[in-house]
Amino acid sequence: MRNPLESYGHWRASVRAADGWRTVREPRGPYASASMLEWGSITKGLVGTTAWLTLEVERPVAHYLPDVPDAEMTVADLIHHTSGLPRLPATMRDRLFGDPYREAVGVPLEHAVAVPVTPRGRFVYSNLGYALLGAVLDEVHGDWFAAVRQHVLEPAGISSAALVPARADRVVPKLFGRAIRPWALGESSFASAGGVWSTFDDLCRYADWALEPGAGHSRAVSWQREGASTWINGEARAAGAAIANAAGLAAVVHTLAKAPRAADAVATALIEREIRQTCSG
Repeated sequence: MRNPLESYGHWRASVRAADGWRTVREPRGPYASASMLEWGSITKGLVGTTAWLTLEVERPVAHYLPDVPDAEMTVADLIHHTSGLPRLPATMRDRLFGDPYREAVGVPLEHAVAVPVTPRGRFVYSNLGYALLGAVLDEVHGDWFAAVRQHVLEPAGISSAALVPARADRVVPKLFGRAIRPWALGESSFASAGGVWSTFDDLCRYADWALEPGAGHSRAVSWQREGASTWINGEARAAGAAIANAAGLAAVVHTLAKAPRAADAVATALIEREIRQTCSG
């Protein structure tokens, strides 16, 4: 099996050990000419924490949005992907070359599409669920992103985060000399499921804040766990991102135009290499 750290293409990475962050791969190519990169579904970490901190998460979603079809679905179900909602509504298609979110630009989320397709309580990853969670935060706070800024971004020292950064500032890969157009997630009613962009340094600041020792469960409530490892990741049209934490080490990785979960593979390999070097040292 090929070592992910020897893979070609464009990617950035940093590792944090006891002595702080260390750059593993310097910015090259598109990373050297622009600064704003896509978080993809790492956005859910911001939204889940904001919901956990500001809402009564065991309340039914219908308490906040009375027109949702399922009266039993709770806010916690949306946070943990146990609502039974599908990844996307049946009216939206995951197309290989198209943009499923373009049709949702400027169109409010239709709550009637939030119909569960699997039993409540079972994990089913759902962008629709997080779009609905954003709608709940809009209802309570007036603007979900303003609430995220207040409760997560500002406390974490993150200043660059945006939903629609200037085109010249976006880190995007090219195909045949032309920039690959990102999905319109940040402009759409699904922005709370994956629409945030920031600098790489601010992505690392989010990792620091979410993983701060003693900070409590709420900061990583939307993260995934397996044993002593925690991680959060995101995939967009032509970008991937991952933050992984294990054995007292953290890795932040961003990739462009690579296979799905490539960022996860690089982050895992970086942590494993750090552990080996520490043991051999």
